[in-house]
Amino acid sequence: MPLAAKRCLSFVSLFLFFVFAGPAASAQTVFRDRAAFEAAAQNLRTINFESEPQSRSGALAYDVDGIRFISSGGLAVEAAPGSTDKKLEALTVGEFTRLVIYLPPGTTAVGLDQFSRPMSVGGVTMTAGDGSNFIGFVSDSPVTELVIMLDAPEPTPSAVIDNLTFGQHRAGNDPPRPLLLADAPTGRAAAFESVGLTPEPFDATTSPTRNLSTDARTRVTLLVAGLSFNPASDAPFVTARAVDSQRRVYDLPVEAVGGVKNLSWLAQVTVRLPPGISGGGEVSVSVTVRGVESNQVTLRVN
Repeated sequence: MPLAAKRCLSFVSLFLFFVFAGPAASAQTVFRDRAAFEAAAQNLRTINFESEPQSRSGALAYDVDGIRFISSGGLAVEAAPGSTDKKLEALTVGEFTRLVIYLPPGTTAVGLDQFSRPMSVGGVTMTAGDGSNFIGFVSDSPVTELVIMLDAPEPTPSAVIDNLTFGQHRAGNDPPRPLLLADAPTGRAAAFESVGLTPEPFDATTSPTRNLSTDARTRVTLLVAGLSFNPASDAPFVTARAVDSQRRVYDLPVEAVGGVKNLSWLAQVTVRLPPGISGGGEVSVSVTVRGVESNQVTLRVN
């Protein structure tokens, strides 16, 4: 069945409310070579600022692909004189330069090219003589933000970045673990009824006036970070299940998988609630993609 969510829901707005609260930061590996970084990561996406929406010069915030860039001195996306290669510039305020990049949920690998040095990126100082514009980080736990800053000497240079690359760390030959999004304060699933776009609690059946199918079963769409789905080839390898408080397990038939418009790192999985789950109450839901199971999120079925 088509994903009704693509019709009218702003996932950019949804992202502001549904985030994943990861565990405390763990040890990370720092890379100064892009090829080595890419070999240690997977499912990578890159923002090169060439075809992205232009930032209003001097604006303090800039959003692209669900990533937010914030600078104390303002931002600009432009090419240097004599060049056509556009970069993002975080302007100095004279006494200091500070750029914060807020990354998507589930990010465990991030790297970029940084063209003004000395400059601290993620706590690592890049100097004029270090021979590389690239710096990258790979971690076992989510990286929620990356801070680029300098407070000496004065006046400090503006931070100039390009080719922001983000994704997941590579663990052997295993594919990335799916990450079901949840409301950070409550742990409730970021899920909605796929036709009416209404949140939980869900009924196992839906009235004909709000159902595109003749079987009256309710379809629920779950949001998954860190994956890219090809609906034709990946759908057979995606499964879902729910477990209630009595440890009863319910298979949730997967009816559709796909991406989310304007958010390359976010996917959606639409499942059908089976008859037996009616009255299940609080259930823990997970999805499995090519044999790798996601985290569990909680939703309510009346």
